[in-house]
Amino acid sequence: MTDHFAAFRQATAHPGRALKSRAPHWGLLIAFALTSAALLPPISLHAAPHPATSSSQLVAPKLGMFRSPDGFRLHAGESGWLQTPPPAGNSTILTVYRSPKPESRASLTVRVDRLAREVTAERYVQRWLKDYPRFGFDVLGTQAFTQNGLKAQVIDLINRDSKMQLRQIVFVNESQKRAAILTCRDLTDQFADSLKRCNSIIKSFEW
Repeated sequence: MTDHFAAFRQATAHPGRALKSRAPHWGLLIAFALTSAALLPPISLHAAPHPATSSSQLVAPKLGMFRSPDGFRLHAGESGWLQTPPPAGNSTILTVYRSPKPESRASLTVRVDRLAREVTAERYVQRWLKDYPRFGFDVLGTQAFTQNGLKAQVIDLINRDSKMQLRQIVFVNESQKRAAILTCRDLTDQFADSLKRCNSIIKSFEW
């Protein structure tokens, strides 16, 4: 795989290190972060698939493989995490990868934003970036990278109220007018290890 994700991953050994800083608008991207910063409701790791959801026809549970109707795919890689159905009643989350430890809050959520027009990953992120602090997030930094020829953006965040740390990865398919948003989260003091697990999943992303 020829890409720049390996260089981007160097920052994960020191998740508290700010990436390329940007000047820090309430929108869908922030809504995704707010939902991810809150503790997702408990989900049985052995729950039966729901009809017509990502956990039934489009997912191979044994491989942790998720295939989106929008054309992208990813899998659990070497993370050791389990792919689970989205929370009941939440139509914005397509699928969730979770730590198998019952007490863990670590997870990676996958969502899609359908765009009105073509936009680059950088412009998509910049549109909302300055409003994160209004909703309790400290923006540690952002950084661009390329994976499998697809341009993407990283946003590193800490939620002051919940003591949660997040990393959002935004992949934009300009021709399809779609943005895939992967949000990795865990408690701040456990985030370094969880980020390594998330990166194993993120690097499997293809569109």
